[in-house]
Amino acid sequence: MEQFKHLDSKTIELAGIAASIAGGCKPCLDYHFKKALEVGCSAGEAEEAIELGKMIKQRPIKDIYEQAEKLIVKNTKSGKKP
Repeated sequence: MEQFKHLDSKTIELAGIAASIAGGCKPCLDYHFKKALEVGCSAGEAEEAIELGKMIKQRPIKDIYEQAEKLIVKNTKSGKKP
């Protein structure tokens, strides 16, 4: 990937794996996983990238669940019915 001056091909493909998981894109994951192995990434490195993607994806989910709970609690305490 010529447009990147500071990232090597392994880093780019591992980032692609994490982004694929975070974005929920199965064809992207298939592509970047295959490319990662082709450029010399180990299965362990790919697995860590997958775990990173899962963590990234879970953060906004956790935040929205917490916000929903706060709204319920706030409106329950104020006497309003949800």
